[in-house]
Amino acid sequence: MYLDQKVTVICTDNDTRSNGKIIRILPNGVDIEVSGTIIKLKKTKPNLYVGSMAGLEFIVKT
Repeated sequence: MYLDQKVTVICTDNDTRSNGKIIRILPNGVDIEVSGTIIKLKKTKPNLYVGSMAGLEFIVKT
């Protein structure tokens, strides 16, 4: 993973996909910008990041 990398963000609650961009890399996760909103995702397994916002769950697979 690297800064400004384009990723697909999947909402597991309503099964939608959106394009996002990595804006911050942290030791235990990443911050991703989707349509002007920042979602904080934590690394749960190798190559799997999970986060929540507004009561919805989002995942990114790398």
